Amino acid sequence: MPDKPNTTSEFILNIRSMLQEMNPAQSRIAKYILANPEKLPGMPIGQLAKESGVSEATISRFVKYLGCANYRAFQAEMVKSNVLSHERIRGYADVKNMDSAYQICKKIFDANIQSLADTLAMLDVDTLEKIADQIASSRKLCIFAQGRSSVTANSIRQRLYRLGIACSSYSDPHEQAVAASLMKEGDAVMGISTFGRSKNVLKNLRIASENGATVIGVSSYRGTPLEKISDLMIISSSNEEASFGFEPSCSTVSQMVALDCLYIMVTNRMKEEAQHIFRITCEAIESERE
Repeated sequence: MPDKPNTTSEFILNIRSMLQEMNPAQSRIAKYILANPEKLPGMPIGQLAKESGVSEATISRFVKYLGCANYRAFQAEMVKSNVLSHERIRGYADVKNMDSAYQICKKIFDANIQSLADTLAMLDVDTLEKIADQIASSRKLCIFAQGRSSVTANSIRQRLYRLGIACSSYSDPHEQAVAASLMKEGDAVMGISTFGRSKNVLKNLRIASENGATVIGVSSYRGTPLEKISDLMIISSSNEEASFGFEPSCSTVSQMVALDCLYIMVTNRMKEEAQHIFRITCEAIESERE
C-alpha cells in the first residue's frame, strides 16, 4: 500500500499561508525558512539574517510577527513542527529536466496529495458549515473568478446548479460588474482567487457587499485583500510558495475538493428536496446520451 502522506505542521502552513501579506523583508525570511527547514535547528540569529539578506532586528520582529516570544521560541517551534523528518514537497519545483516520465508523474501526484492532506488539516469546518447555511438560505449565489480560478468556479456552480440553486459564475469583469450591481440583501457572492488579489474580482465583490450581499472568499493565502472584505472565508493549502513558476494545479485541486465538501453540506441541508431535484436533473442529462 502507498505511504500515507505526512501532514505539514501547522506552524509551517501558517508561514506559507501568510506569504501574500508579508513585506519584502519578511517574505525573504519566510521563503528561506520554507526552502531550508533542515538548516534551522541551532542556526544563530545572525546567520539566518545573513542567509535571508536582512538584519538581526528584522529577524526578531519577524518571529514575533509569527507569534513567537523570541528567536529561541521560534527555533523550538521549528523543531516541534516535525518537518525536518519529512521529504519536502514544494509544488512542481522538484521536477527536473532529467526526470523520467514516471518521476515527473510521481512528483506531481505527490505534490497534489500533500496539498490535499494539508488542506484537510487546516480546514475550518465550522466556517464551512456557516457557508453551507448561507448558500442554502440565499436567494441567489453569484461566483466571481478569473484565470485558473474560473475552473474552480465553474465546478462548484455546476454542482449547486444541479441542486436547483440559482447560481451563476462570471469571469468577464463587465459581467461581474453587472451582476454585482444587481445583488441585494439575502444574496450571496463568492470570490475565488488563489492569491486573493485579483483586482476586478475584488472591486466587484465590494460593490456586491455594498448592496447587501454576503461575501464568501476562497483563497490559498491569509491576510489578503480578499480575506479582508469577506464575511466568510475558505482557506486551502498551497505548496506553490507564492511562485507562479509552472502554475501547478495544487491550489486549484485543493480548492475544488474543499468546495466539494461544501456542496455535500448544502445537499444535506436540502435533504428530500435535493434528492428530488437531483433525480430530475439526472434524467434530463441521461436524455442527452445515445
